[in-house]
Order: sequence, then C-alpha cells, then structure tokens
Amino acid sequence: MAEEPYAGLNAALEDASDWGLTLSALGCVHRASAVLVAAGVADESSAVFSADALRELGEARDVTTVLAAVKSSQQALAIYAADPETGELQEETVRASLLAMSSELVLRANTSLERASLQEWADFCSSLAVDIAQELGSLELTSVAEFGEDSPSLYEEIPPLPAQEIRIQLEILRLVDGEDADVLNRIAELSGALRESLTAIAIEAIAE
Repeated sequence: MAEEPYAGLNAALEDASDWGLTLSALGCVHRASAVLVAAGVADESSAVFSADALRELGEARDVTTVLAAVKSSQQALAIYAADPETGELQEETVRASLLAMSSELVLRANTSLERASLQEWADFCSSLAVDIAQELGSLELTSVAEFGEDSPSLYEEIPPLPAQEIRIQLEILRLVDGEDADVLNRIAELSGALRESLTAIAIEAIAE
C-alpha cells in the first residue's frame, strides 16, 4: 500500500545515525538541486551543487563540514524562497514554485549538531524531496512519460518519480552506516542517476 514506503522511510530516518541523517539530507539536496541547475541559478562548481557533491563532502564523514557547505549557499538562494509570512511566491509559475521548493532544503539547514536539529532537517529534506519529485512527476511532459516507462513504480498508488525518490532515500539510509568500503561511490551513483533524470525533466518543465 502507499503508506508502507512512507512509514518505512520514517522509521529508517528515526533509526539513522547522526551521519546517516546528514548524508540523507545532503542526498536530498543533491537531487533537488537538479531544479536549480536546470534553471541556471546554481553553480555546479560549488561543493553543494556539483555532480560529485556526495563524494566530495562525504569523504570526511564530518557533519560540521556538510552543514558549513550547505549554509554557505543559503544567501544566494534566499531570493527564491516563498514569503515566510504569506507563503506567496514572487510569481505564480512552475519555475518559481520548483525553485522555492528546491531552495528550501538548503535554507532549512543550520549549524547545530544536536540530534534533534539534524533529525528535523533530514525529515524536512526527505519529505520535500518527495514532494518535488511528485510535482515534477505530475506534469504532462515527454520526459516524465519516458521516465515512467523506464522506471515503473515499485509501490502501489505512488507514481514512478516520487517512488524512485523514496527508493533512493531508503537505499542511502541502508548503506550509509554499513561497512562497505565502496559505500560512498554507490550512494553517489544512486543519487546521481536520479539527479540526471530530474534535471532533464526540470529543464522541460521550466521551458513550458
């Protein structure tokens, strides 16, 4: 049923280590940044938005390093956020909506190393990354249809794009605290493959 993967994802986040929460959140930022890249507002040479962000920032297994890198990108993305009081966007377009959602994952990060703070950020990123995939997947685009044909949903009642986002999140949380020496490469490959698809879809969505 549709509730089962969400419940499983919530449980996996609850059980994750602090580093697991941090890398899960960074993975969500990595994939959601496909929208920022597609819109031309993210610098792909930066540590957070590069294709190799998970490898580059994950090698040190240091929560502080990740948070500092994400925080350094906040100022540039603040202009795309919805009004904090009204929730209104600068313009009512698909582009503006997607940019606001994608930026918010970065804007919600803070420098606290407290477990509760990391949990809140990881939970927020997890939920919003699925929402972004849901939003993109609901558009009647050629790239969305092609993605559905190539990657059918594993979950009843959940469309292919958000289903894949959930699957990737679950797999990252499963891998991150394991003992596999190649775990970071595996995680980077999983996230990178979906990011490429999201970028192609976002480019088509923004061009509409």
